[in-house]
Amino acid sequence: MAHLLEIAGISKSYGSNRVLTNVHFCLGAGESVAIIGENGAGKSTFAKILTGVIRPDEGSIRLNGEAVSFHSPRDALHHGIAFIPQELAYVPHLTVAENILLGRWPSWRGITSTGVVLRRAREECRRFGIQLDVSRLMATLKLADRQIVEIVKALTRRASVIVLDEPTASLSEQESRALFEILEHLTDEGVGVIYISHRMDEVYRFSDRVAVFRNGELVASVSPAETTSEQLIAYMLGHEKEEFVQTPRRAGAIECPAVELRGWTRPGLPPLTNVSLAVGRGEILGLYGLRGSGAELVAEGLAGLRPDIQGDLILEGRAGQVFASPLAARRANVAYVPPERKREGLVLLLPIQENLMLLVLRQLSRWGVINRRHERARAAELARKFGVRYSRLSQTVGQLSGGNQQKVLLASRMAAQPRLLVLQEPTRGVDVGARVEIHRFLADIAAQGCAVLLVTSDLEEAVVVSHRLLIIRDGGIVGELAGPTKTQARAIALAAGGAA
Repeated sequence: MAHLLEIAGISKSYGSNRVLTNVHFCLGAGESVAIIGENGAGKSTFAKILTGVIRPDEGSIRLNGEAVSFHSPRDALHHGIAFIPQELAYVPHLTVAENILLGRWPSWRGITSTGVVLRRAREECRRFGIQLDVSRLMATLKLADRQIVEIVKALTRRASVIVLDEPTASLSEQESRALFEILEHLTDEGVGVIYISHRMDEVYRFSDRVAVFRNGELVASVSPAETTSEQLIAYMLGHEKEEFVQTPRRAGAIECPAVELRGWTRPGLPPLTNVSLAVGRGEILGLYGLRGSGAELVAEGLAGLRPDIQGDLILEGRAGQVFASPLAARRANVAYVPPERKREGLVLLLPIQENLMLLVLRQLSRWGVINRRHERARAAELARKFGVRYSRLSQTVGQLSGGNQQKVLLASRMAAQPRLLVLQEPTRGVDVGARVEIHRFLADIAAQGCAVLLVTSDLEEAVVVSHRLLIIRDGGIVGELAGPTKTQARAIALAAGGAA
């Protein structure tokens, strides 16, 4: 197979953080290559370099034997490489046809018509064997169809290489199959396809070759027919066997659950399907799933952000419904640490002291007047307890490092001494030292009797920190790991749909 695309020695750093190291990669005409790896392995950075979103520090790219250099996605597309990201770029209130030909509507002396645009778009769809109602508004399409529109748009610009970032993360099984049928048709026509995936089943069904990234390096490039899911997981983790991690747990924790979820269900994408779980007092229950698995919906439901979830919520033995609002969750003494601290968790322009006390102001006031001395004393005690490094409590939170901001966020949620602490991606964007400290804080919080639900896509964190680990895939719980079974290999195998 002739090489359509050749990449040699690509490297990329952000400051002292090396995200890609000396990557060599090739793609043949009509070949489909799946790229897999843990979160943070360098997959998305590689795709962005290939499609002109960012520029490499070192290395070269050759397309059809000619050296190329991309300064923007438009530049890459001009050379025939199209990027279909998860967050699609389209104009919702224009038709499918108008989106396909956006910026290139056929015209005569600057004048065009709806009929001409529709006719040209239908011709392009027929040329590539793709069936679409091009007269519909983009806003009325399902996600799978919007992705197909983006693919047609790329093909009409004569793209010879299509790069997709987790194209099936929010698609149903039927929609995923339809998408890959179209991609298979395109590879038959000589188009090269690269797609980033977390799903082991589709890797085996739809790829000619699998490229495995680990810690910014391309560590394997193998045929699915010549390897097993266990071998691919070993490439991803860097080892085949591992000792299980057993986090100490309070005796009898699950016998007295602080919270139970029964039959949580939500249609749509991502869905939830009959999710049931219980978190004991003094227990850290991990919930691990890949992007689009539905894990985030469980966390958001307990935070009062998903009142559309159907099912029962039992707190300390008292049955009720899913929280209707964040206020209802807080009144039930449930604390939530959101994944985006700067957008959802902290007020960056307010002082550390006020951020720490925002959720317990009622406890600090009388007749609506806040006792500032009491506030300052409690804030100082919380900052000390959670190891926040700062110059003064009046310093704004926005001036702190990411790790210290995350500690302030965690401390502010613990100020109310909740019965249940729900954390979503609690160490995202923090350095290694802060990560270790936060994990230690979670162990201490559980040891004091608080129930902790840890929702994370960080595989190592899920295994190391949790007492028990539930695996969620496609909106349903597919396994529970504890004791000798609680290993990274088993967790990723269950989450990706491989052999466990």
